[in-house]
Amino acid sequence: MNKSADENSNNESSLATNRSSSELLIIISGILLLICFSFVAYISPEFAANIPELEKPVLLLVGVLIFSAVVYLFTVYKTPKANFRKNQLLWVIAIGIILRVLMLFTAPILEDDYFRYLWDGAVTGNGVNPYTYSPEQVLSGEDVPVELMELAEESRDIIHNINHPSVRTIYPPIAQAFFALSYWVDSWSLITWKIILIVMDLATLSLIFNALGILKLPSSFILIYWWNPLLLKEIFNSGHLDVLVFPFVLSSLILASQNKYLRSTFSLIIGLGIKLWPAFLLPVIIRPILSKPKQLFSVLVLGAVSIGILFLPIYLSGLDGSSGLIAYGQSWQNNDSIFRILIYISELGLDLLGYETFHKYSVARYLVIALIALWILFITFGKSFKSQDLFSKSLYIVAFAFLVSPTQFPWYYTWLIPLLAIKPRFSLLLLTALLPLYYLRYYFEPRDQLEIFTNLIIWIEFVPVWVLLLLEWKKGYNLKINSY
Repeated sequence: MNKSADENSNNESSLATNRSSSELLIIISGILLLICFSFVAYISPEFAANIPELEKPVLLLVGVLIFSAVVYLFTVYKTPKANFRKNQLLWVIAIGIILRVLMLFTAPILEDDYFRYLWDGAVTGNGVNPYTYSPEQVLSGEDVPVELMELAEESRDIIHNINHPSVRTIYPPIAQAFFALSYWVDSWSLITWKIILIVMDLATLSLIFNALGILKLPSSFILIYWWNPLLLKEIFNSGHLDVLVFPFVLSSLILASQNKYLRSTFSLIIGLGIKLWPAFLLPVIIRPILSKPKQLFSVLVLGAVSIGILFLPIYLSGLDGSSGLIAYGQSWQNNDSIFRILIYISELGLDLLGYETFHKYSVARYLVIALIALWILFITFGKSFKSQDLFSKSLYIVAFAFLVSPTQFPWYYTWLIPLLAIKPRFSLLLLTALLPLYYLRYYFEPRDQLEIFTNLIIWIEFVPVWVLLLLEWKKGYNLKINSY
C-alpha cells in the first residue's frame, strides 16, 4: 500500500514538474519571439526602396527569421500534447497578438505585392473591371477611362511600384472585394489592409479552435499557427493576402465533417474566389457523397454556377498573354525545386524524341498538372474515407501541390499552416526554418552571384524536407510531441 502511495506521489510530482517546465518554456519562447520581431521591426526601415540593394541587411534578416523559427519549432516539439491551462492559453494568445501589432506598423520587407492590392482596390472600388487594364496601359493613357488616369495620379507612387505592370491583375473577384473594402475604409492605406488581414486571421484562429474541439485534439496545437514566424513575416509584415483564404477553407472542411456538403462547397468556392488553390480540395469535399446522386448533383450544380459567375469578369476581359492568370500559368517560376527536376526530365525526353528542347518548360508544367491530379485521385480514392480524414487528406494535397509548384514562395507555404495546426507533421513544419533562405536571393543577386542561390540555396531549402517526408512515410511517423 505504501509502495503504491509512493508511486502515485512520484507520478504527481513528475506531472507537476513537466507542467512547470512547459509553462517556463512557453514564457521564455514567447519573450524570445517578441525580441526577434521587435528587431525585425527595428531594421525594417533599412529595406526602404531608396536604399541600395547592396546596403540592405539581408543576412541579418534571414538570421533572425531562422533563429525565431528554431525557437518556434523547439517550443512546438517540446510543448506537451495537452490542453493549455487558462493562464497558458492567455499568454500564447497575447504574445501572438502583440507580434501581429508589431508587424502592423512595419513597411513590407523585400516584398511589393501590396502595391497591386492597393491599386486593384481603388479600381474595383470605383466600379471599373480590374481585369480590363494593366497598370502600364493606365500610365500610357491610351484608350483608358478618365477615372483611371485620375486614380493613377491620386495614387502617387503606388501605381509606379507595381511589379509586372504590363500584366493585368491575377487576383480573383473575392480578393478584389477585399481590396475594395480596404480602399473604401481608408484609400491607399497599407495599415488598413493589414487590419483586414488581422481580422481574418482571428477568424482563422477561432476556426482552428473549433476544429481541434471537434477532433478532440489538444489546444496546445494552436501554437503551430498562432506563433509561426514565417506567417508573421509574410502576412503581417509583407501584407500578402493568403490569410483571407484560411477561414473559408477551414469552414468548408468543418461543414463537410458535419455532412453539410452544399454549405461546405459554397465556402470552398468563396476561398477559390480569393486564391485558386482551394480548387484542389473539391474532390475531397464531394468524395463522401459520390454514392448519393441527388446530393452530388446539387453540389456540382452549385459549384459550376458559382465558379462561372465568379470568373465571368476575368473571361469577359479577355484571356490573352496580358491576362494575369494566363501569364502566371505559362511563365512564372521562382524558388522551385522539384519543378527544376521535371524541367531536366522534360529536356531529356524531348531530346530523345527529337523535339525542340525549348518546349521543356511547357512539358514540365503539364507534368505538374498530371502529378497533382494523380495525387488528388490517390489521396481521395486510395483508401477508405472518413470525415475525420478530411483535414489530413487536405494537408497532403495542398502540401504536394506546393512542393511540385513552379513557384514555391514562402507566403505560399502559409497555406499549409492552418492545416498543420490540426494535423502536425514535423517535416512540413521544418519549412518554417528553411524558407527564409529564399530571401538570400536579394543578397546574391545584386552581387552578380545569383547562381549560388539557384544552384545551392534552393536545394538547402527543400532537400531536408524531402528526406524527412520519406522517413515519416517509411516509419508511419507524424509529429512526435511530449505528453504528460
